[in-house]
Amino acid sequence: MTEMTIGKSLHNSMVWNALNLLTTQLSGFVIFIIIAGRISPEVFGLVALAAVFADVLTNEGRTAGMDAIIQESAFDSKSLNSAFYSLMVVATIFSAAMIVTAPWFAELQGKPLIGQFMPVFGVLILFIPWLSVMDALIMRNLDFKIMTQRNMISTLIAGLAGIACAFSSWAIWALIVQRCVSIAVTVIFEYWHTRWRPGLHADRHQSANILRRFFPLWTIGAFNLLLHRVATFVFGLRYSANVLGLLRAADRINESVQAPLISPLYALWLPLMTRVRGEIDKEREIYLAIIRTAAFLSMPAFAGLIIVADDIVTLVLPERYAGVASLMRVLSIVSLTIPFVWFNTLAMNALNMNKTSLKFSIFSVSGCVVALLLARNASPEAAILWMSAPALVIGILGNMIIHKRLELSHWESYRGLMPAIIGAAVMGCATGWLRGSMLGWSSGARLAMCVLVGATIYFGWLAVFHRSWLLERIQLLRGHSN
Repeated sequence: MTEMTIGKSLHNSMVWNALNLLTTQLSGFVIFIIIAGRISPEVFGLVALAAVFADVLTNEGRTAGMDAIIQESAFDSKSLNSAFYSLMVVATIFSAAMIVTAPWFAELQGKPLIGQFMPVFGVLILFIPWLSVMDALIMRNLDFKIMTQRNMISTLIAGLAGIACAFSSWAIWALIVQRCVSIAVTVIFEYWHTRWRPGLHADRHQSANILRRFFPLWTIGAFNLLLHRVATFVFGLRYSANVLGLLRAADRINESVQAPLISPLYALWLPLMTRVRGEIDKEREIYLAIIRTAAFLSMPAFAGLIIVADDIVTLVLPERYAGVASLMRVLSIVSLTIPFVWFNTLAMNALNMNKTSLKFSIFSVSGCVVALLLARNASPEAAILWMSAPALVIGILGNMIIHKRLELSHWESYRGLMPAIIGAAVMGCATGWLRGSMLGWSSGARLAMCVLVGATIYFGWLAVFHRSWLLERIQLLRGHSN
């Protein structure tokens, strides 16, 4: 593994995710805005509550299944069939539980619609094992091109279906229809490219091996996702479905910024680290390259989002969503911790520290949940900050564990993040002052000016005071070595 290889992997990932931004994220955001204009924040909240448990398997379970298959490194027909059937056992149990508990959960929340939404999500879970196997066949070679094409097609077709439903007499089902069509299109697309379908020839021993890999990976992912699910559940009980809907809308906008910048980096950890396992210098090189690139991209994006949140909400959402802006700012503040907090479990798993990663996840999530529960009288914005505070403290401890494993000094690691932190701080102060002096401008003009000036200040600061660091990041993203 050379830096050229890291650079090429980052380059391919970023190029295809840039295209993903222009199509999937942009079109997905437009679709979200159109649907949001037809349904109330309360419906968004009810769908979020109905999906709160299904997403534990739909998202993290699917990824854990893919990772388990890649770690097993057995892609013959018998091994893949074994993986499929072992994962299907888990999915079937989870699906049945969703369907059976739907009426009880709806009664608990006092919202009958939840009882209708949950069984649909339960049925969709049954497609996850098939998708995990096909995902592994595609991603074992880091084929971001196919994944981007899949996202583009599924987002557009599912979005059109959701919009059509939103403009019908069945508008409250728009988000459910969108999710169903997305899963169906994804299955068809991945089958078209992999031509894989389950057969009857399987082996119990291989199935057991997959499950031994799957459960720790899923548990780690589920614990990380659990915080978001618990927050959704608590917000639904403590505040209202309307507040929860506003939070989901704010999270959707935040995700539209985060996904094209940070998601490409998520996919690199396991494949790259697996190739250099045991070569500590190269493991250290990969770790530093990824977290520094994350800081370079995320710091200015979310510092800027804090400043222009009101303008974005005014431009793209109906007036009844005005409360989204304050929640956006808080989520953006939390997102500034990405280089310190968000990659710890991924790095630990990639470094074959699964037990440490599991303990770390339990400790981190438990701290955040306790903080959220203790903030009983806090506003929604304050509750999010209280909930996130333990994650930062525990995240720093996680950094130190990884640094020790890589024989990396804390100073060297954090020093490499400082150019992005300082540049984003300077940019934020300047654009904040600039926006305050343009209160008489229209929201669109003010937003455009802040983005233009902010980008100029950020890159200008790095070019003047941290030129070599900036060039290193650009060369890496372009696929070149230093």
